[in-house]
Amino acid sequence: MATKEAEKYKNQGNDAFKKGDHAKAIEMYTYATELDPNNPVFYTNRSNAYYLMKNWEKSERDALKSIKCKATWEKGHYRLGMALMAQEKYKEALKAFQQSVELAPKNDTFVKAVVQAKAKMMKGMSVAAVLKQQGNEEFKCGKIEMAEITYGKAINACKSDEKDQAIKLDCLANRAAVYRQLYRPEECIADCSAALAIDPNHQKVLIRRAQAYESMEKYKAALVDFELCCRINPNAAIAFQGANRLRTSMKKLGMM
Repeated sequence: MATKEAEKYKNQGNDAFKKGDHAKAIEMYTYATELDPNNPVFYTNRSNAYYLMKNWEKSERDALKSIKCKATWEKGHYRLGMALMAQEKYKEALKAFQQSVELAPKNDTFVKAVVQAKAKMMKGMSVAAVLKQQGNEEFKCGKIEMAEITYGKAINACKSDEKDQAIKLDCLANRAAVYRQLYRPEECIADCSAALAIDPNHQKVLIRRAQAYESMEKYKAALVDFELCCRINPNAAIAFQGANRLRTSMKKLGMM
């Protein structure tokens, strides 16, 4: 009974929405959510009404509520993206739109929204920053060889200013991770060393280089990196485990 009554209010909200009376639509959608708080449609409808009234925060809130009701609700992710775009939170918006495309890959509106979010995100970005973003996406999608090439382009595009040097550091660290996955430890070590020349205390890079050294049975060099990471961060569990593992192996081999 409650669901039927909720649908009635939703339909009244839709009628008001079509007439441009968004305040009335919100009122009706609110009645619907009170009667059936687990229906994601009511929240996305109200999110859209709030969006058109330029109440971005409430639009975002309702989109999140719809996703909470149903994590695979593609319209909820889309509406969240729209609310975030309006607040110029382009990175977060892109993630929301990408999620909507994953759930409904044939929806042209969702696909176009991803393109628009990327364009906004990359506006004013340096060439190196754009390439870094592209490399990250390729890496996440499992396109490892493509990511290697893209990170290389990003590194070459970096200028000497502080912002681009930070990008260069990230790209070197990321390409080192690519080389780890491709079982190319020497290239991994080279990129880690170049990254550490920029930031000698970069914990992830130290661990990555230590792991690459260990895979090549260069235990002393690996131990140095693990121990340095432990000194930088006493809570670095991976580094402590690696250091202990190496000490045990080296003792057995008579290296300590």
